Amino acid sequence: MDSAEKLFAWHGFHGTSIRDIAADADYQFALVGYHFGSKHDLMDKVLGRRSEVLNAERLAFLERARAHSKGSPIPVRTLVEGFVGAIMARASRNEPGWRNYTQLVGSAGGSPEWAELTERHFNAVAREYLSELQRSLPQVPSEVLHQAFFFAVGAMITACARPKRIETLSRGKFKSKDLLTMYGNLCTFLEGGFNAIAGQRPNAD
Repeated sequence: MDSAEKLFAWHGFHGTSIRDIAADADYQFALVGYHFGSKHDLMDKVLGRRSEVLNAERLAFLERARAHSKGSPIPVRTLVEGFVGAIMARASRNEPGWRNYTQLVGSAGGSPEWAELTERHFNAVAREYLSELQRSLPQVPSEVLHQAFFFAVGAMITACARPKRIETLSRGKFKSKDLLTMYGNLCTFLEGGFNAIAGQRPNAD
């Protein structure tokens, strides 16, 4: 699973063969199919393994926030912190597995080919957060809120999977090692974005 996750992230699904994965894992080629099924099945299992962890943490955070709010709308900042924090906290520990996973999720989430797997592993919990965001920002049209959430997910994945882009953009002046600092700035950025669309005036007909 670790080898498949790494190679899918580094070389893409179609750029990785079952033989590549078996060789990297020092595993018999024939046993990969026996235990994990097809390459598509393996991709499904790789995405699902860590999504279960993220989903459980995000739902637990949301339930605590709901209990604390006692029926009132949950602040946008709290919702952003809950959704983003689950994956940023793990990525900040510099665990290669989670870095590979976020890179894989970033590429899979943007491809129509993996829409079914994205729906299966991520969308149910994402809709829970979207529902609470709609309660917190009732004046925002649902379509606009969905777009804003989509933008937020893209920023989150990029921050986790490709933080060194900051170093290349700044020609090495700014470092990307401290993801916890980046987490605070990202939450502020996303909170500002959601509040900005809440305050915008509708276009005149």
